[in-house]
Amino acid sequence: MKITNSQIARYRIIDECLANDAHIPSTSFDPKYIGIWPVVDIIDAIIDKLDLPNGISERTVKEDINRMRESDDLAYYAPIKNERGIGYYYSGVDFKITDNPLTNSDLEFLNEIVSMLKQFKGFKYFDDVDSLIYRIEENVSRSEYNYIEFDTRPEASGLEHIEMLKTAIHNKIVLKIDYHPFEKEILKLNIHPYLLKEYNNRWFVFCYTNEYKGRGVYALDRIKHKVKTSLKYKSISKTIITNYFKDIIGVTNMEDESVQKIVFKLKKFRANYLISKPNHHSQKAVKEDDEFTWFEFRLKINNELIAFLLNFGSDIIIEEPLELKNRVLNIYKTTIENYQ
Repeated sequence: MKITNSQIARYRIIDECLANDAHIPSTSFDPKYIGIWPVVDIIDAIIDKLDLPNGISERTVKEDINRMRESDDLAYYAPIKNERGIGYYYSGVDFKITDNPLTNSDLEFLNEIVSMLKQFKGFKYFDDVDSLIYRIEENVSRSEYNYIEFDTRPEASGLEHIEMLKTAIHNKIVLKIDYHPFEKEILKLNIHPYLLKEYNNRWFVFCYTNEYKGRGVYALDRIKHKVKTSLKYKSISKTIITNYFKDIIGVTNMEDESVQKIVFKLKKFRANYLISKPNHHSQKAVKEDDEFTWFEFRLKINNELIAFLLNFGSDIIIEEPLELKNRVLNIYKTTIENYQ
């Protein structure tokens, strides 16, 4: 049975109520009934803590109590007793549902989660997760191999910058970095970081730079040094961040370039892969015949788009726009010349 967040919230409140053995029930002022909770008192507590303007029914609360006692899905097996005419109470000393041990199904589920999270060890963003994994592993049976494996690269350079960049984004801090583009001189930049983004197993930071007075994307593996500054942080809206990446594949956005209609046809057996894993939200399969499927995108032309198209080799024919068709054709011509 699926357990909703609202149910869990009610279970916790009922647990807090029944754990309070100093409660005076509204149904009796007899001292021997102190610590007993009538349904109406529990309902009042739930309405108050969850701010429920329409209230909650007595039947729902009684069903919650019954599940807390008997449900194998919850596995609380709460020792809840009913004093007829008065209310409910815990018969167990200091019982709390949060103290209940994990069930076997819980342990099996956690074992799968642990095996997946362990693949991110060494990634500094997950430092806290590493210690959590260790603690969970002490109580979870270990599998000989992972059933699920992610395409992670924990040895990739640049990951060591993520923690400071994440903190700078959260706390709106300007960083001064030494940025070393391939085959160029080191640049000293003051950046206002807004977003960390992964593409093709590389990490990038989207930011504003004082030196270029504009927004751009910088690869983390090209950052050689970074320090915090006291410069005033330049904030931007989430809409600007979203729009920057909306019309591109990858991370390269030449903001003065226009969005174009991209049309190409793929051989049917390759088209199936693209249909099952769309590469962009604008992707549409517009027609097909016995040999090809035609696709249409609305994108800016950038290097990542060209690399995406080249990946299909001889199985693709680009139809629009002519500019893109010629650029890809020139790449193929140069490749052939290199092999002659």
